[in-house]
Amino acid sequence: MNAKKIATSLPAAQFDALERARRRLKMRRSEAVQAALAMWLAAHEGDSRVEQYLRGYAAHPDDPREARAMTRAWAQGLEPEDW
Repeated sequence: MNAKKIATSLPAAQFDALERARRRLKMRRSEAVQAALAMWLAAHEGDSRVEQYLRGYAAHPDDPREARAMTRAWAQGLEPEDW
């Protein structure tokens, strides 16, 4: 792995929480920070499919009449059946 080093400052409470969590999980500090950064990047980079869905929905929002019709159809599917 071609690793790069960074230096950063954390508020004392955040550092203490990191230390407690990494000890409990038996992780090295760099592993814990890398895991946290990976989750942060995944949350902020997003999935292109989600972005595509959001763009499509913004361009073509649901029609309230269609939504009501779908709700009624769904509810009918939940009605008791005679066996």
